[in-house]
Order: sequence, then structure tokens, then C-alpha cells
Amino acid sequence: MELAEIESETRRVLPDWRDAHIGMSVIEKGGSGRMFVRMRNGATGENVIAMHYSNDRSDNARFATITDFLNRHEVPAPEIYGRDEALNLLWVEDLGEIDLGNLDGQDWETVRRPAYHSALRTVFLLHQITEDKAPEDLPELELSFDEALYEWEQDYFLNQYVVRFVSAEAAEALRKEDSLKALRQELAGRPRALLHRDFQSTNVMVSGTDTFLIDYQGLRWGLGEYDLASLVYDPYTVFTSEEREDLIRYYYSLKQQIDPTIDERGFRKRLTQCASQRLMQALGAYGFLSEVKGKTEFLNFIPTGCSRLLSISKEDGGLEVLCEVLA
Repeated sequence: MELAEIESETRRVLPDWRDAHIGMSVIEKGGSGRMFVRMRNGATGENVIAMHYSNDRSDNARFATITDFLNRHEVPAPEIYGRDEALNLLWVEDLGEIDLGNLDGQDWETVRRPAYHSALRTVFLLHQITEDKAPEDLPELELSFDEALYEWEQDYFLNQYVVRFVSAEAAEALRKEDSLKALRQELAGRPRALLHRDFQSTNVMVSGTDTFLIDYQGLRWGLGEYDLASLVYDPYTVFTSEEREDLIRYYYSLKQQIDPTIDERGFRKRLTQCASQRLMQALGAYGFLSEVKGKTEFLNFIPTGCSRLLSISKEDGGLEVLCEVLA
């Protein structure tokens, strides 16, 4: 969709913008068949984000209904100010330009730690919505994390990373490993809750002392530790071991408030298992995006992803079988 058409539709749908001078700038963020435009109302000074999406991915069309659900359940997310579903066009609250990743390099105690703790409290609101007590107003979601989806993530890693950057023979050998099958079976057997699915630093906006979720159209049933792993092992950002441990312990304290009987050793094992899954998925994505889509900037994140997956491979719940291909 052209910017002129977005401007015209904005004047039609949003009454306060009808006769205003409108400033427009395209936001370079992500992809997934979506276009984001920051719009400024010259009369009121108000900003809004226009989002145009394609139907190439099923989750794009779910953004609006999931946003409505999150707003109803007071999970911090942007509001939708206007919509034209026939044109695949939404007008969404502008949460600013600062995400968690933008805080890298700033002071841990006064800036990053409070923001990351806030983000964990925000996503934990999702994790308290469990599959066995699903709300009646739950919208249609993406496929739940079951054994088949965990296997898809593992195959994505094998086909898009190991085949491309190690060897086809190494990928085939790993495909036959019982430890990968055991991992997906064990994770699939756990009780599920709502999770963001892509809970990384760039998908949490920071506004003052508050944090808000974005890019949550992949919402689905799964394990909360998968979201935690996505954040604390995120290859896009940097933590010291002490900072990562702080975040893990803080999330564990949130779970303890809900269930004082939770076993910490079991929790940490699940976190390592989920981190293994998430990092395999991430490395598969980096391989696909760089080699197939030509987005070579994603090659920069492969060494960090490998290093982090290798570091947890010998922990309880890790996949020691991956050590050779990651070394």
C-alpha cells in the first residue's frame, strides 16, 4: 500500500485527522508482510502507528483480535484506534521508539534491571492464563506447542542451520538422536499457558517506567519458560551471567507467589530445555533469513546464538549431543 493511500484512509477513518497536516515516516521494523508508518497529527500533536499487513501469514490477521483480548484482560499492549479489515489496515497506539534492546549499554541497576523486571511482570500476566481454565473470550490462536511443533523447530534448526553451516551428514546424524525426541516429548507433556512466542528484547516497548508487549500475533499455548528463555538468552542483546541469573530468579519469584510449592530444580531444567528449543529455532531462522532471503545482517547473530546454545548444552536439560556441531 502506498503512503498516499494510507494518508487518505487515515483521514477517512480517524475524525480528528480529517483536515490536519499529517507527517509520515516509515518504521524500519521486522517484516512478516507488514508495513508500519508513524503518523503525526499537526493540529493535535498526536501520534499513531498505521499498520498494513498481508495475508501471507495467518498470524497477521490475528493481531487485532489478540490485541482486543489483551486490552480486555489488562495485559499491557497498544490500543487500536481504528481499523479497516477489508484493506488490512489498522491504526495503533504509538508506544514510542524505545524497546528493551535500545537499553543495551545503559546502567544495569538504575535502567536495564527495572525495565527487564517490568517486562517479566508484564509477560507473566499472560502465563497466569492456563489452558485448563481458558477464558471464554479467547480469540483464535496459532498452533499450540505440542510434540509436532517442537519437532518442527528442531527440523528448522537442522535444515536451515546445520545443513547450511556444518554439513548435511551432521544434520542427518542429529535427526536420529533420541535426546532430541525425548526433549520434545517431555516439553509437550507439561501443562500449558498462554505465551508470547517471540518474547525478545525488540518486542517489548519501554514507556517511562512501564513496558508493553508488541508483535504478539503468534500468541499460543505453551510453556512460560519458553518466553523467559527467549528473553534471557536473546542473541540480540548482552547480559553478564549475574544479570541473567537476576532475571531468572526474579521470574522464579513471580511463579513462587502463585505456587509456593514449585520445585526450583525442575523449573531450571525446564528453562534449559526451553532455551535449547528457542535457540535452535533462532539459529534456524538466522540461517534461513541470511541464506534464502538474502538478509545477511542476520549472520551477525549466529556466533552469539551458537555460543549460548553451547553454554547450556551440558546443563541439566541441555543437549550435549549438539556440542560437536556448535563448537
